[in-house]
Amino acid sequence: MTGARIYKGQVFHKRFSPKEHQLKYKVFTLYADVDELEELDKSLKFFSLNRFNFMSLYEKDYGDPRLKEKSLKSKLLDLLDQVSIERDKIKSIKMLTYPRVNGYVFNPLTVFYCFGENDEHLAIIYEVRNTFRERHNYIYPIPEGKSFNDVHHVDKCFHVSPFFDRKGEYRFKIEEPGKSARVIIDYLHNGEMLMTANFIGEAIELTDKEVFFLCLRAPFMTMKVFAGILYEAIKLKLKGIKVFKHPEKHTYQSTIAVGVKGTSAKYKEKQ
Repeated sequence: MTGARIYKGQVFHKRFSPKEHQLKYKVFTLYADVDELEELDKSLKFFSLNRFNFMSLYEKDYGDPRLKEKSLKSKLLDLLDQVSIERDKIKSIKMLTYPRVNGYVFNPLTVFYCFGENDEHLAIIYEVRNTFRERHNYIYPIPEGKSFNDVHHVDKCFHVSPFFDRKGEYRFKIEEPGKSARVIIDYLHNGEMLMTANFIGEAIELTDKEVFFLCLRAPFMTMKVFAGILYEAIKLKLKGIKVFKHPEKHTYQSTIAVGVKGTSAKYKEKQ
């Protein structure tokens, strides 16, 4: 059996500036080792890899969209090459993501946890998407003596919400998923908290029964995520919050995160 599981929980966002605004909604996420996805496909009736099912995961939904034929593992190892982590040191990569539900998905954020020998924490990859079909990675190589749980920062350089510009930085506070999963991202500029977003969920076993009933109760869960973004955007517009134009567009980029506040991020782009 694999160590894959589902986390049922809640997404919460709160904006503090220029006007307060908050939202929350229930979601579920898939947590699985990328090397075990094929085994999940074979062992579960209602989960599939790279083909339609009640719940599914397509490798082409992640990484560089121009590399559709490349495996997810290979694309992730290519990213880790950017931060000089040797491939033979990577023993497993686990992902926390929204799966496709009845064929549809929109993933604002996928977290990849990269482990070495004896479950050593080596790196985190945050893959961010916006509604303009663009993807961006924030890659955090774990410094010696540190872990996933240590706070880390990165300069914001990707257009996500049209109601914020690209100034400021993100502060990540996460934990290695266990009985629960926790991902907290604060957005700050000049020390001022502009927004906080988090997902907190509790683990349940990944079984056909759970997959079937989750997809039956929430058949449009991932579609709801996308629709909710548009709905909240309308409310923000009605509140009179300034809209920032989309800057230069790109297909795919990566940024290296840092562990010490105030250290400039390094940029590596793939246009």
